[in-house]
Amino acid sequence: MQKLYLQEVLYSFSSPPQPGEVTTNQPMYYAPPGPYPNPQYGQQPGFPQMPMMQPMQQSTNTTVVINQQPQRRAGPRDWSTGLFGCLEDATSCLGVYCCTPYYSCYLSSELGESCCLPMCFPPCDCHPVWGTPSPWLVALRVKVREANKIQGSIMGDCMAVCCCPTCVMCQLKREYDYVRQHPNDL
Repeated sequence: MQKLYLQEVLYSFSSPPQPGEVTTNQPMYYAPPGPYPNPQYGQQPGFPQMPMMQPMQQSTNTTVVINQQPQRRAGPRDWSTGLFGCLEDATSCLGVYCCTPYYSCYLSSELGESCCLPMCFPPCDCHPVWGTPSPWLVALRVKVREANKIQGSIMGDCMAVCCCPTCVMCQLKREYDYVRQHPNDL
């Protein structure tokens, strides 16, 4: 008899009861209709459960003061090299002066733009000496200046490109190299 009871108990724990199946290991109560709610597990039938008094918890107010030192907000900085600092990077200067169309595509690609950008916006030769500034080069200079918090203006970028576009290309390459080598200085 005990062996049969033990098997029933083990069987009741191994699989959940199916709908409509009565399990024998839980007490069943008859709740007469009336003002009392259905009894909960562990409650005697016919008696309402009395509310229990909870011990009063003491609340303590804790004030946390966080003193943060004011962060020095990095203001605009200067270019890492001047516009005519070509001797600081002879390799890019030779590349720009000897192979300007190819270097234009290379520089555009290095700065995160399409290598075809210089071909889409070629300079026009409206000015008898310099022509007009290359729109793609002005756009790249503005992009680099804004991304690296370099002081200046779009008019200044336009004037630099108009006066010496090859020097601007060299300066952009030097700035790109500087930012890559000193990421925490910005």
